[in-house]
Amino acid sequence: MKKHYKEMLAILIFLVITVITITVLTNITMPKRYDYGSTWKSYLKEPKHSVDVMFFGSSLVYCNVVPSVIYENSGVTSYVMAGPEQTIPISYYYIKQSVKTQTPKAIFLEASAMFFEKYQNFTKVNLGYMPFSANKLEAIFKTAESDEIPGLLFPLYNYHTRWSSLTLGDLKTGIFGYEKDIYAGYTYLDKIEPQTEPWPKGELFDASTYKENLDYLKKIADFCKKKDITLIFYVSPSFSTLNPENLALLKKDVSGIKNLIFIDLNEKIDDMNIDMRTDFFDLMHFNCLGAEKF
Repeated sequence: MKKHYKEMLAILIFLVITVITITVLTNITMPKRYDYGSTWKSYLKEPKHSVDVMFFGSSLVYCNVVPSVIYENSGVTSYVMAGPEQTIPISYYYIKQSVKTQTPKAIFLEASAMFFEKYQNFTKVNLGYMPFSANKLEAIFKTAESDEIPGLLFPLYNYHTRWSSLTLGDLKTGIFGYEKDIYAGYTYLDKIEPQTEPWPKGELFDASTYKENLDYLKKIADFCKKKDITLIFYVSPSFSTLNPENLALLKKDVSGIKNLIFIDLNEKIDDMNIDMRTDFFDLMHFNCLGAEKF
């Protein structure tokens, strides 16, 4: 009996050491993410229950929303937990995971993702940097492409070839962790690209994907209601515009969703004092000058 106990203890110790080793190696080899969305490691450095408002969505969020400016003008604390081409289903799991450590009074979700394809280009980034949790596992199996699942479950599968390109920064951050992000999820852009007139975004409308996105949006609204969170669903100002028919359909479909406030901020861009000559990074995104005004 004593021998059996020692064998079980040895196996347990071996498993614990293996898990710790794999975790450390994963943290070291994964590319470090300090901007351009999915900055989960920095987000988790925020003091618990210190964020009043959170923002979710695609690059139209992390390039356009500046939490420091919001705080300077209102005293409201906020964080941008967006991701590159973040789909509505992935936003749902981001929101559920984010409130594990924060209790926001309001959530802003950018609406252009309603017309994304079922799978966009950055599933590995959006889900790969989420903290290990039930939400992450569910998101992997319900929102990721099948060929991405192995690498999302075992990140070393995706990044083991990075050994030859690792830096001291990779080692330091991988072992000791990230620091708090002074930009609170915002990505600073300073390039200036003058704009002249709006261009069609050219989004492809797929009825089944749109319906799935709408179902997930309703789940987000229900979740926010249960958590006593106000949900603002907004279209970010952009010179890359949605098809008017698609936008009209969206307005109609979201009008009946409870606990959801819809705002098309393209209709209010004239009130923002935006300068077409200086305030845009490209057709879709503000630079730092436009983002501050927005």
